[in-house]
This record gives sequence, C-alpha cells and structure tokens, in this order.
Amino acid sequence: MELAIFLLAVFLGNIILTRLWIALQERQKRGQPIRDYGPEIHTHKKGVPTAGGLPFLMVFLLGGAVWTSVTGSWSAEALFVTGATLGFALIGMLDDGLKFFQQHARGLPVRYKLLLQFLFCVMLGWWTWGGLPSLKLPFLSDAITLSPALALVFLMLVFISTVNAFNETDGLDGLLGGVTLIALGAYGVILWLQNEPTLLSIVFITIAALLGFLWWNAHPARVIMGDTGSFALGGLVGALALSTGTALLLPLIAFIPVLESLSVLIQIASFKLLKKRVFKIAPLHHHFEQAKGVDYKFYLPNQEWPETLITLRFWIIAAVGALVGLLAYR
Repeated sequence: MELAIFLLAVFLGNIILTRLWIALQERQKRGQPIRDYGPEIHTHKKGVPTAGGLPFLMVFLLGGAVWTSVTGSWSAEALFVTGATLGFALIGMLDDGLKFFQQHARGLPVRYKLLLQFLFCVMLGWWTWGGLPSLKLPFLSDAITLSPALALVFLMLVFISTVNAFNETDGLDGLLGGVTLIALGAYGVILWLQNEPTLLSIVFITIAALLGFLWWNAHPARVIMGDTGSFALGGLVGALALSTGTALLLPLIAFIPVLESLSVLIQIASFKLLKKRVFKIAPLHHHFEQAKGVDYKFYLPNQEWPETLITLRFWIIAAVGALVGLLAYR
C-alpha cells in the first residue's frame, strides 16, 4: 500500500512538473526546432515545448532518493542503474540545451555524442570491473561468464547501441514512452523472478514517472521528450539488462528500438553502396509518415499512416517482442 501511494505521488508529481516546464517554454516562446532540409515531416511540431525528459529525470531521481531514505534499501546494482541513467541523461541534456538556446535542430554533433558515450562507458566499465553477472542464453538454462576485458567491450556495445536505438525511436507522440513501458514491464517480471526488490522498485518509479510524462506526450503532444529523456531511458534499460544478465535478450525485449536502429544502418549502407534508399525516410517510423518533398526513389512501397496508427502498431510489435523475450528467459 505504501509503495502504491508513493508511485501515485510520483505520477502526479511528474504531471505537475512537466506542466510547469511546458508553461515556462510557452512563456519564453521557445520549443522544438525543426530541420530545414530534406523532406518535410513534423513541421506541425515546430515550437512544441521540448526536453520533457528533464522533469522526468528530476522526478525519477527525487523519487528514488526519497524511497531509498524511507525504506533504507539500496544495492550496488541499484546505484549502477541510477548512475547509468543520470550519466547518459546528462549527455542528452547537453544536446537538448544546444537546440533549446540556439533554436536549431542540429544540437550536439554525432561524433561528440559518441565520444562522450564512449568515455562514460569506460567509467562504468571501470566501476563494474569483473562484477557483471553471467549472461543468460536465450531459450536455454545455460549462462556464460565473460572475462573482465571482454565484459568491458560488451558493456560498451550494450550501452551505446541501446542509448542510440532509444534515441532514434523518439520521433512520434507517445512512441518511445509506450515502447519503454513495455520493456520495463518485461524487466519487472524478470526482477520479480530474480527476487530483486530494490531494482524492481526503481522500475516501478520509472513507470510511474513515465506515465506522468505520457500524460502530456500523448497525441497531440504538448511536450517532446528530447535527448535528455531518450538517453536516460536507453541507459536505464541497458543497465537493467546488464544487471540482470539478460543483455542477450535485450534485442527481443526492446525489439522496436532495435528495428529503428537497424533501419538507419540499412539506409546508410544502401545509399552509400547502391545510391538508392531502402526507406522513404529513416528511422523506420518515418517511412510510414506523410512527407512532402520526397524527390528520390526508394525500394520499399510508400506508406502513409496516421501518426496514432503508427504508434499503436509499433506498441503491439514491441509487446510481442517483449513477450517472446520473457519466454526466452524462462
């Protein structure tokens, strides 16, 4: 009962704090900048308040601190998950800050994002040196243990791929929020089976705060998540995967972000090698959107669905992937 009341407070707290953040940006007439090159998509989102991940992050950190002080429960794994969430969020915050103050869609160049992610992964790898659990093999009862050096490489791969995949998924109203909720639901089951109450409470707090964000991010969105939120969520889910030894199941549990990231890689490779695009626009969700100014050919048939339909169908696919991931764990 205490946890339920606390989670309700987290949910309502993020609704209120996000609303205040929206009002502040509207008063200053600042919002999401839209790229001024290539096909026209999301022009209707220009000026919508952005960086909604900032109030989410504040509520997440405050909620975790309050719950820890009340219950007196903490663990090295919980510190690792919280630290990863905060560290990657700060990288995203730098990108959001540049967009916000410069009012330009470019933000932090990709090479600097990757450099900062790499350096932070080195810190996390040093922190967990030799301390990561064995990796559970999908659909098998076996697990494998990595050497400390190999575990460091694997940690970098998991974090950098997950954080950027979640960032690429953040493109439609409610899309990333819903996909993340589904992944967190799967990890809630895994943590319950592993009897990890501290990490499970972090998952519950994240779900409550994320639902508060979705209150304003549901179509038509009053606020956009931005890199602060997408990087934070990617870091959190990646840390949960490493802490539970289920990183090899992550491509199923976070199936939509994997598809989104793969679509970008495929698009780049196709254009460089064949001088023709596979998708109308990448990441994948953009292929199904209405777009003006597409004056080039692409391999896949053109699709133009309403934004809400794309989001709902991606949620369904994400739920199927997460369910298969849970079956692979059992």
